[in-house]
Amino acid sequence: MDRAFLARLRSLQNSDGGWGFNAGCESRIEPTSWALIALQEFSSSSGPDEPLNRGLRFLTAAQLQDGSWASAPGQPEGCWVTSLACWALLAHTQYSTSLLRGLRWLNDDRPRDSGFLWRMARKLADRQSISTQSASFSGWSWTPHTASWVEPTCYALIVLHAAAAAPLSNLPRRRHLAEAMLYDRMCPGGGWNCGNPHVYGVAGQPQVGPTVWALVALHENSDRRENRESLDWLENIQDTIVSPESLALAQIGLGLYGRQNSTLTERLQSSHESDKIPWSIQAIAWAALAFSDNPEWLTVLSSMPS
Repeated sequence: MDRAFLARLRSLQNSDGGWGFNAGCESRIEPTSWALIALQEFSSSSGPDEPLNRGLRFLTAAQLQDGSWASAPGQPEGCWVTSLACWALLAHTQYSTSLLRGLRWLNDDRPRDSGFLWRMARKLADRQSISTQSASFSGWSWTPHTASWVEPTCYALIVLHAAAAAPLSNLPRRRHLAEAMLYDRMCPGGGWNCGNPHVYGVAGQPQVGPTVWALVALHENSDRRENRESLDWLENIQDTIVSPESLALAQIGLGLYGRQNSTLTERLQSSHESDKIPWSIQAIAWAALAFSDNPEWLTVLSSMPS
C-alpha cells in the first residue's frame, strides 16, 4: 500500500521540485518536508531517486541567510517549519552544512515566554482563573518571539534529539525545559491539544495530531504515567477518527509504542481507495509513513555533523 501513496506523492510534485499543501498549489516548506521524509523512508540504495533529489534541491535553495526557513516563498523571516526542513535533511550528509545552519537557528530561537521579565510578569499577575500552565517552562513557537505551543515544540525536540552530537550550546537544558513544558501542557487524563490544558477552569480537549507528536517527542520517557495515559486516550478514541490525516497519525503514534492496530490500517487503506475525501500532501506522506515496517524516520538515525 505504501507504493500507492509514494506514487501519488511523486505525481503531485511541482515543476520547481517542491510540493504544495494540495495538488496544483504553490510549493511550501511544510508539505515539501513531509513529502521528502516519506520518500526518503522508502528510497532504495540501488539508484538515484530524482523526485527526492529535486525536492532536496528545492528545500536547500529556500533556506534563508540566517539558516532558517520561511513558511512561504518571499517571506523574510524564518519560523517553525525550520524543524521540518532539518528533519527532511537528517539522512543526507551532502547537505550537512545546510542542516547545521538550520539546527543552530532552531537552538537559538527563543519564544517570548522564555524571557525573565515575561515570566516574572506572569507570576505576578493573577491569571489562575484563566490558565493553570506553569511559567517556568518554555519550548518553541509557531512564529519567532511569540508564545510556546505544543506542536512546534514537538517538532523541534524530535529533530534536536537527533542533533545531540552537534555543536549547539545549552542544548540539554533547552530540551529539558521543553519536555517539562509538554508534560505541563498535557490535558487532564491524557493527550494534548494546541497548548491549553485548562482555560477558565474548564479542562481542554485533546486532539489526535498534537497528542501523536508529543508522544513521538517524548518517546524516551515511554514508561511515564503521562505517556501511558495519552496512549490509552488515543486507543479509546480511535473508532471516532474520520480524517485521513488523523487515521495515519494515530497509527504512527500507536505503532511507535508497540500498540499497532490493524483496524486503523484497514480504515486508512479504505479511505484512500474510496477517494471520497480530498487528501492533502501531508495526509499522503503520513499515510505512507504509517505503513513503514521499520520506521527509521522516527528513530532519526543519521550521521550528524559534529
